Amino acid sequence: MISKNTAQQIVDTVKDVCGYDINYISTEGIIIASTSPERIGDFHEIGRKAAVSKETLEVYDNNAFEGAQKGVNIPFTHHGQVIGVIGITGEPEEVRRYARLALRIMRMLLRERDMDASRELRRAEFSYIARALTQNEPVSFEYLQSFLVQKNLDYHEDCRAVIIHMQISDRSRNVTAYENRFETFLSGIPKSFYAFDYPDKYILIVSQESYERCRDSLKEMTAVPSRIAAGSVQTLNHIHRSYDDALLALHASDEPFNEFDSLDIELLFSQLPSYAKERFLQKTAGGLSDDDIRLLRIYYRNNMSLKAASDELFIHKNTLQYRLDRIGRTCGLDPRNINDAAILIVAIKLKASIPLKK
Repeated sequence: MISKNTAQQIVDTVKDVCGYDINYISTEGIIIASTSPERIGDFHEIGRKAAVSKETLEVYDNNAFEGAQKGVNIPFTHHGQVIGVIGITGEPEEVRRYARLALRIMRMLLRERDMDASRELRRAEFSYIARALTQNEPVSFEYLQSFLVQKNLDYHEDCRAVIIHMQISDRSRNVTAYENRFETFLSGIPKSFYAFDYPDKYILIVSQESYERCRDSLKEMTAVPSRIAAGSVQTLNHIHRSYDDALLALHASDEPFNEFDSLDIELLFSQLPSYAKERFLQKTAGGLSDDDIRLLRIYYRNNMSLKAASDELFIHKNTLQYRLDRIGRTCGLDPRNINDAAILIVAIKLKASIPLKK
């Protein structure tokens, strides 16, 4: 139950503290780790006896038992079962306390290992449930109900699926820190659970009540960096629809945070083939710069008000009119004409979804 590497870590750690040689002995009496490397693989008779008797045995004579030197040998139990024996070489009166230190170190390491295993089991369960629900795959209703009770969720409760797509250019350097930050944040959201979709995506299933409370915090998490998309509100038994809507929202715009609820025109072209989108952009906004697009976005956001848009842009009204005229000459569409404006608004939103190739 303890690997050779872990056993060697234990004996080395204890020797660093006390200075005495330490052995880790299997229940069969074989030394599998030792601060005296030449003893590894030897049979340790008193270690075997300690494992069988489940009692601490002390040796006061180096020649009393095969492969054993004087010292203290303490069996170690885990979940009620002896899994090994710690032997520490030296006068029993002197080394007895260090053998107990070794036991404490072993308990700590095994407790951490059990916690890691428990976390992995929870992750696997979360991943299985999230995948089954978002892909509308069959799952045992009794098992699902038992799981949802633990998360304080109801099968017919209003929920959302949220997709978190990490934008990491150098995974080898940054991914662990980013994942830890996301998982700490997601673990703290009540009435929710999440799964990691390798290599760079989290799927969060959260009650609508909790979503409303954590929405602003979710927005702030886009600074990590990531893109986040929230699907529509659906009962948990129809959460696959919310997940499909979250995918639409994720691909409808290059904004860092998108909600399916706020999409309008984007829904119309989200299913268009890429070549059709590119042809439309070439025909309408192909000659416009990023600064032009930003100016038009602000102009239309202010309902085509020259004063409001120029104030937001920190430019004079005449300068704004000049730039609008220049944009009209560049693309052949008058930004102040209602019909041409409708085309340009669609182009701006489409450009956010699929930037024009240069």
